[in-house]
Amino acid sequence: MIICPNCGAKIEDDITKCPYCGYINKEGAEKKYKEDLDQIRENIEETKKEPAKALAKGVKKGTKVILVTVLAILFLAALFVIELAREMKDKPKEFLSAEEQVYASAYKEEASKQIGEAYDNNDIQKMAEIFDKAYSVDRVNLWGISHYETAQASSNYYKLKELIPSLDKEKTDKKEAEQITYYCFYFYYRAYGDEGAELFDPIREEEIIPLMTDRLGYSISEMDDLKDRVMDPPYLNRSKLYKETKKNFKNYH
Repeated sequence: MIICPNCGAKIEDDITKCPYCGYINKEGAEKKYKEDLDQIRENIEETKKEPAKALAKGVKKGTKVILVTVLAILFLAALFVIELAREMKDKPKEFLSAEEQVYASAYKEEASKQIGEAYDNNDIQKMAEIFDKAYSVDRVNLWGISHYETAQASSNYYKLKELIPSLDKEKTDKKEAEQITYYCFYFYYRAYGDEGAELFDPIREEEIIPLMTDRLGYSISEMDDLKDRVMDPPYLNRSKLYKETKKNFKNYH
């Protein structure tokens, strides 16, 4: 397991992107890309082992196989570069120059101050705005500042509110369904920690639990039974939680 540099969640070191925030895991992405290339190379080597068959089918067909293989490699490489660029465009920068590090440090100090003031005023919306602006607009990772977990929970709460109307669609999009389930599980299992309890426990009781039982089709006993599969006591394992959301969204109503 490694720590996501974007949101701080524990994730498996070989996945291509963080399941919680979508941040590209460079090592995992490179590993997947190399595995795809190795598979193509193996296919080429297998073709080379059968020269008699290749000659029998003619030089023209053999050339076609090689050409298709080369194009496949180039296509995979282009997809990797495009996906990496798209995912990184609105995410915090992973590698910073000396000047960028100075900027990021000053930014985090000011953001920490602003989030602290919003926290003291129980201003969930303000914390969400500061958190989202840092990650999506200014591309600065706030991991490690005071009230980080509460600010992230604030962001997740408003993301959930934006997704709830999709439950009224005739058919909820799979990705939206997974996100709704994840955010609901996130609040039900109190992923925001003790610091955010004062702000989010009332929301959990008054909004999240009714949403889960009335719209998502879960019972409290089911949620409690599931708890053992998503906890590494005393903490919530967000990687396990995300995996469970991919299995448990088909009973919406």
